[in-house]
Amino acid sequence: MAVFVEKTVAEQGFGASWKLHVAPLIESAIRRRHRQMLFASLATGLAIGLAGAALFLGRIVKADSLFAQPFFLALIVALATLAAIASWVTMLRRDSSMDGAVMAAVEAHFAALLTADENDAFAEVVLQDLVSDGVLDAADHEVISHHAGSYRGCRIRLISARAVPQTGKRRGAAAQDLVVARISLPVAMQGVVSIDTDRGRISSDSLAFHVDHDQFDHIFGVACDDRMDTARVVNAQLAETLLMVHQRLANPLNRNPSNGPRVAARIADGSLHLVVQEAAFGGNAAGPQMTAVETLARGLIMRFATVPGLVDELYGDADSPPAFSPLVTPDRAGPQISL
Repeated sequence: MAVFVEKTVAEQGFGASWKLHVAPLIESAIRRRHRQMLFASLATGLAIGLAGAALFLGRIVKADSLFAQPFFLALIVALATLAAIASWVTMLRRDSSMDGAVMAAVEAHFAALLTADENDAFAEVVLQDLVSDGVLDAADHEVISHHAGSYRGCRIRLISARAVPQTGKRRGAAAQDLVVARISLPVAMQGVVSIDTDRGRISSDSLAFHVDHDQFDHIFGVACDDRMDTARVVNAQLAETLLMVHQRLANPLNRNPSNGPRVAARIADGSLHLVVQEAAFGGNAAGPQMTAVETLARGLIMRFATVPGLVDELYGDADSPPAFSPLVTPDRAGPQISL
């Protein structure tokens, strides 16, 4: 049975959604593959038997018999070979994508937090605002998924989109996959804070800001209008979360290392916008390959869990474990004491 092993805090309880939405499809695909292998093996055996029988008859019949004609024997052997090859060609056909089933399972897992929002026009407005603010380049945006909800009294949104540069559409410019999270802030702030792994996008007119975190300061550039206001929000805990996003929120199925993910955040007008941008990946989780489907599911869970994780950091909830933390497994080998 296709069982999902929960490894992180965000994945806790996801096994039930996996069992309902994904596991039946994987098991059905595996059974279908077994039937295809059985049919191909049977067809190959029959083809070999037919070709062998024809060759054997060609040796024992009279010279004027049809089976003694080389052309006829070659035709039978060729047809048997084609039948055997055709029976195995069906194994090469890719099964239908499981992306929809995995997304349905993840949505069910986070149903109490985020639900699908059909208002893609609002998502497009959010993306265009980020273009106007210089966080994103001008492009044609196709909204792939849009989720909205409420957590700890603040509105949260999660948008997945694909961006095709307008200037290079005919020149084959590379498309970009985008993940955008929008979170309302718990405190009022003056001015704008820009955080970006691409330091060239940060305005040189703003004040440089450094967090007391060597790894974060090495990867991210931070600029702001007011350092004191910025220090209330951009601290070591938020830096750790953004580092984890940079490491784990990129598409887990995208194996192209030439362009690493870009992570940017803009804090302004009472909201924090988090942007993860990377080269578009055209693959999907197809067939019963358990590893690929699991990897896609874990990546989507991390994407969804990042939003409440950022809210917890912004609102200072020290009791909630980070979504990326591994689950604590009890040591069953240790001594058990019963009172």
